[in-house]
Amino acid sequence: PCAHRACVALQNEDLDEDVIVITALNAVPFCCHADLVTMNRTELLGVADSLNTKLPLAMQIDTGDSRSDVLIRNSIEVLV
Repeated sequence: PCAHRACVALQNEDLDEDVIVITALNAVPFCCHADLVTMNRTELLGVADSLNTKLPLAMQIDTGDSRSDVLIRNSIEVLV
């Protein structure tokens, strides 16, 4: 058996491929919307990076320097 069990799973629909994508996470990267709203950029990038390590490339959150905190936060919210 796995040494680390997933504690949460994200379910997203890929309309282009007509498939459902299930992403299992070993840890919850934040507790709630209010938690996300109070995060600074470094914390948001940490959440995005933790999600991106598990997500397929096409679903990863863009964290480029030109992306504002608001856009990164919104991308996280849409995903989860």
